[in-house]
Amino acid sequence: MAIVDIILKIDTAFLLKEIVFVGDADKWFQDNYWEAMREQKIDYILGHSIKPEGGIVELQNKFFKYQWIKGAQESTVFLSRDGVLLELYEQTIRYAAEGIQIYDRNGYFLYANPASEDLEFYKNEDFKGKHILDLYDLKEEYSTILTVLRTQKPVINRCDRFKMKTGKALTTINNGYPLKIDDILYGAVVFESDLSALKRIKNRTTNLEAYVEGRQSAGQEQLYTFDDIVHVSDKMKNMILFAKKVSLTDSSVLIVGATGTGKELMAQSIHSFSPRRDKPFIDINCSAVPSNLFESLFFGTEKGAFTGSVAKKGFFEMADGGTIFLDEVNSINVEMQAKLLRVLQEKRFQRIGGQKYLRCDVRVIAAANEDLYELMKEQKIRKDFYYRLSAIKIDILPLNERKEDIPILARYFLIELCNQYNRPQLVISKQVLDVFLEYNWPGNVRELQHVMEYVFNCAPEDVEEVGLEYLPDYLLTSSVASLYCVQDAKNHRFCINEDETLENQLAYLEKEIIYKKLQSHGGNITKTAKSLGISRQSLQYRMKKVGITAE
Repeated sequence: MAIVDIILKIDTAFLLKEIVFVGDADKWFQDNYWEAMREQKIDYILGHSIKPEGGIVELQNKFFKYQWIKGAQESTVFLSRDGVLLELYEQTIRYAAEGIQIYDRNGYFLYANPASEDLEFYKNEDFKGKHILDLYDLKEEYSTILTVLRTQKPVINRCDRFKMKTGKALTTINNGYPLKIDDILYGAVVFESDLSALKRIKNRTTNLEAYVEGRQSAGQEQLYTFDDIVHVSDKMKNMILFAKKVSLTDSSVLIVGATGTGKELMAQSIHSFSPRRDKPFIDINCSAVPSNLFESLFFGTEKGAFTGSVAKKGFFEMADGGTIFLDEVNSINVEMQAKLLRVLQEKRFQRIGGQKYLRCDVRVIAAANEDLYELMKEQKIRKDFYYRLSAIKIDILPLNERKEDIPILARYFLIELCNQYNRPQLVISKQVLDVFLEYNWPGNVRELQHVMEYVFNCAPEDVEEVGLEYLPDYLLTSSVASLYCVQDAKNHRFCINEDETLENQLAYLEKEIIYKKLQSHGGNITKTAKSLGISRQSLQYRMKKVGITAE
């Protein structure tokens, strides 16, 4: 990249006297172009009055950035095409919809575009000169930028979940690239996209496709179906067969299961399989409905019913013809149970402040994470309310009672993550599956899903198989994990891969120790060697052996 391509020397009368070409810049113009410009005024050549601060000029359909250095007897005008390109590059970065951040080779912030500032609510001047670990509350091994700087390789479609030092939580999809000139690393750039925005776009696209294909009504959210319930166990197969049979009727259904077992997934599947599939599905988390707003939210309001009230539909009116799903129905107090019971029995209700009854054709599906029969005996649930809801009862088994489903669920979640973030498929090691099968899973399927998200984010880009070292610490306390993991007196844990040789595993451990020590000493080899109790020469030899490059 040339700093200057053409040098123009002009006299005190602003007439062009001399032309100097740098490199092959003379080949960019017709042979007689510059000869015709000699003795012409610089304003004529530039096409406008020359500006002390410089600017952009077009010469024979080529753009140049010019700078004017004024002297007592002679002035000089420097023309640079690369200067224009830099201006255009900077504008391109500023207008990019993705967030862009640039760091130097030591991880210190250099620049970010407006999209990044808007995404993370900061200004360039607040970040400049600060290290990435001072800006974000994250571990260095999970940082896209630091991974790129360490490996000098791109990191593609990594999902980063982290907190800024301000406390703002972020989830982004990042693509990081090393910045090199002549194979020398100068820094790294990361392109970041807001995951929540991407999900909204994806959902809108999926819903539009379903509408065009006639699978759902316009504006209707895409719901789960029985095909989305991942399983191989006979217990789940029998439960789904029963649920499909129930779906074809209008009977009320009570779904009972512990937290994280998939009660809403079952409710949506029943609706999607039913004759009401093209009608609304209104889901309500009953525990989140304030008691003082219960009636107005469920039954709606008429204008003027109370100060500031407007005519508004309630949940039952919104669900007319379809299904209403009462999640955590056990949280509804006895007084409100009586009001709901009347609607369920009579199929009609009044808006708050209304004078007439409105008919409603609604199928009710309720879900509870407690045994409603026991709550009924404790007088926390009305008998008539319980019997009205539980015409059909479906018990969803906890994950520890259908352990044969654990491997297929774990693989399913990992495949989904790899597909979502365009990453090569990962294999789950036998040791990990052994730990999963021994663990009790109090959080059920939801906990397993979160564990697989943790594993996905912890596994480096070049890993093909996820082992125990990528599991959360609390899963490594089991008797099965203890067969594969070694822990020292300082709680440092190293997980053994039975498919790897001793030499390879020791090399991996040596590399991790050296890398972490180097990071803690800011890359200083002398200090790192001293902390490891070896000579500087020995450390340099070991770094070369395990593939760590000194920065």
